[in-house]
Amino acid sequence: LFLSTVVTHAQGRLSIQLSPSMSISRVYTNPNNAGFSSAGLGFRFKIGSIYDHPIQDNCYASMGLLYSVQHLAIKNEKLSPGIREKHVLHYLQVPLLLRLYTSELTLDTRLYALLGVLGQIRSNVRNTELQQSWDKSFIEEFRRWGLAGLLGVGVEYNTSLSTSVFVGISYQYGLSSVIDKQAQNPPSLQVMGYSDLLSIDFGIRF
Repeated sequence: LFLSTVVTHAQGRLSIQLSPSMSISRVYTNPNNAGFSSAGLGFRFKIGSIYDHPIQDNCYASMGLLYSVQHLAIKNEKLSPGIREKHVLHYLQVPLLLRLYTSELTLDTRLYALLGVLGQIRSNVRNTELQQSWDKSFIEEFRRWGLAGLLGVGVEYNTSLSTSVFVGISYQYGLSSVIDKQAQNPPSLQVMGYSDLLSIDFGIRF
């Protein structure tokens, strides 16, 4: 409702977006020979609304609010007992983006590119897999805040003077580790986990 009010007064454009996504875990350690790695992919999604404010005819500054479900999975088969666990992470995201358009390729059809960052606030976390030899998760706490970069491309088609539909592909790259606190076993080891999303974006702009 707030975004709709902003659009009405600023004469910008509002889009509603749904993005089926493949969540990709990246795992790093310090020292880097500790044996931790990603334990697989997860199919998740993003949904929300974005307001586009015109800067020039083919350039928009965009911000909005998205609900994103992501995935982090880690494993370590060198330790005894081994570690294998998966977590589902729920975020509210505030995107700050630049949306660039080409000239029309054909009638009412043009390409766009997205570039920017997303601030993330974690709303919930759920463990979905835990090694039976561990009585609790190796990752004890997840960070409440996070930051990610976004790059995307797509095609938009004008269905009327005020409404258009679009489809594209985007990649969200985690810039901050989602892990806040871990079990100190083995000692003097820091594990950093990042959650990326490869998404197909469907939406309508009006």
